[in-house]
Amino acid sequence: MVRGPTPEKATKGVPDRWMNCPKVGMLVMGTFLPFKSPLCVLYDNQIPDKKLRFYVRDVFNHVNLGGRRIGLWIDLTRTDRYYYSEEVTEHGCVYKKIPLVGHNESPSEEETEQFIKIVSEFRNNNPSGIVGVHCTHGFNRTGFLISAYLFSVEGWGIDAAISEFARSRPNGIYKQDYINDLFDRYGEEDDDRIIAPPKPTWDDPTSVSDLIPRTNGFEAGDSVSANTANVKQFMDGLVEGVTICDDESRKAMLRARIKTLCKYNRDGFPGLQPVSLSRHNIGLLEKETYLVSWKADGMRYMVFICDQGEVFAFDRDNEVFEIHNLDFPAKNGGHIKNTLVDAEMIIEKVKEGDRIHTIPRLLIYDIIHFDNFNMMKSNYKIRAECIRSEIIKPRNEAIARNKIKKERQVMSVRIKDFWDLVAVPKLFEPKFVENIGHEIDGLIFQPDHRPYVAGKCDFVLKWKPPSHNSVDFKLKIEKIARKNKFRIQKEGMLPEWRGLLYVLHHQEPFGTMKATNSLKKLDGKIIECTLELDHAGRPKEWKFMRERTDKSAPNALKTAQSVFDTMTNPITKEHLCSYVASIVRHRNEEPPAKRPHYE
Repeated sequence: MVRGPTPEKATKGVPDRWMNCPKVGMLVMGTFLPFKSPLCVLYDNQIPDKKLRFYVRDVFNHVNLGGRRIGLWIDLTRTDRYYYSEEVTEHGCVYKKIPLVGHNESPSEEETEQFIKIVSEFRNNNPSGIVGVHCTHGFNRTGFLISAYLFSVEGWGIDAAISEFARSRPNGIYKQDYINDLFDRYGEEDDDRIIAPPKPTWDDPTSVSDLIPRTNGFEAGDSVSANTANVKQFMDGLVEGVTICDDESRKAMLRARIKTLCKYNRDGFPGLQPVSLSRHNIGLLEKETYLVSWKADGMRYMVFICDQGEVFAFDRDNEVFEIHNLDFPAKNGGHIKNTLVDAEMIIEKVKEGDRIHTIPRLLIYDIIHFDNFNMMKSNYKIRAECIRSEIIKPRNEAIARNKIKKERQVMSVRIKDFWDLVAVPKLFEPKFVENIGHEIDGLIFQPDHRPYVAGKCDFVLKWKPPSHNSVDFKLKIEKIARKNKFRIQKEGMLPEWRGLLYVLHHQEPFGTMKATNSLKKLDGKIIECTLELDHAGRPKEWKFMRERTDKSAPNALKTAQSVFDTMTNPITKEHLCSYVASIVRHRNEEPPAKRPHYE
């Protein structure tokens, strides 16, 4: 039997009456911190309100500690399904478990002596150390043992000990049987016994925690509706058979896995980020051997093929989606495993007779890891051949032999081809644009002999026509007073609104734009904007293009500045084609040179 929480154990549900139970009390005698049992991330989908979630780390960071550190953690619950003990020990804290029965049965004398012994030994070596104690709710069993310690070790009267706990964890022990047992064990015959307070409102059996279904699948507060607020959807819900991963522990594991495969040591999306082609870096096309492809106006995803039935997509916001019914047979039998690719997801329009229908298509353009092989250091042509021969070809052959039912697959999968620079003019021809079946918003230039780089890569270049160059901002709507020519706001004059455009981690707006009624609805959202220029090529105003539903953060300042430079000093299609033509002519005139090699 697996120790600690598992997805199966978590389906038993949040403990009864746990949801609205107060999380943490004050320090008792400056030594004990009482709290209810934390729950690990496996329970998150059963606790829709994030404010009600309570993790082990929340205890260690709690303000009631006053900056002090918990050195001993005592778990009084009779189960191991709530959290991992490693979550405690990784804080340098000693974890001890005394599994009490509970349910109207106060701790036995043996259990009480065990508690007192553990705490006493710790306190002897750590006089100023703090002891964290919890049962399921952190009241009756926790209060009983802390009161017993105060009486047995610190010499408190049992009535004073019970009252002290009640002050620190209002309203204290609320079951009369527990109080009676304390007086029977430690009190005098003529002591006036404390009367238990009324049962707290959160201990109502009809509390919200009991209204949450404890079954597999969707929990209270979950929804697959496109109208559900703040629930991200793969390709904005245009592709069926792909669901958001709502298992937080699994999501964290998958993010950590692709981060490791990419050898990425920062937070966030680990995929390669190209830079804008500008007059400052266009010379790279001449210095190195580049390949070119079109830039699809779709959504970029990294796709992790873990195993059969376990295929996951990661968007630019590092959100995780599970792709159902998408198979990748291996060339030598079985299924591809442990493989990470970079891709664009598009909706392709295909004409059949008089009808036009749409096909979701995954265009794989790079590979980071294949099975047990890290492909990052290989040059691009080797990486592309791996995609073609190890992923695309076996899949197409399986479809041709009817081993994969094409109609049951949630999407089509193809390689996105790259060509020599001589192909640049052809990518602008109407025939190519018409046949591609989806929107094109630029070109991508990929160096042939460079490795795959996680994060920003100054050698992979993206070009957009001047009309398509854009910056992703965070929009903030601001009301400004409308003033007359004397700059006086007269009574009855309607206010004006404007949109402030912010880049990442900056308090001052990068720019502003007029706020229309439709734009006001996007306050606080990430929006993509282009810059309109006047007849002299000078900046005129920012124009809204679309909301970026796949991102939760705007561009960084350097990115915005770089794109702004390409907007105000654009490289036109004509300029680009002319520049590339001169490179091709020059190379055709020279004898073949030895290509550079990069480690």
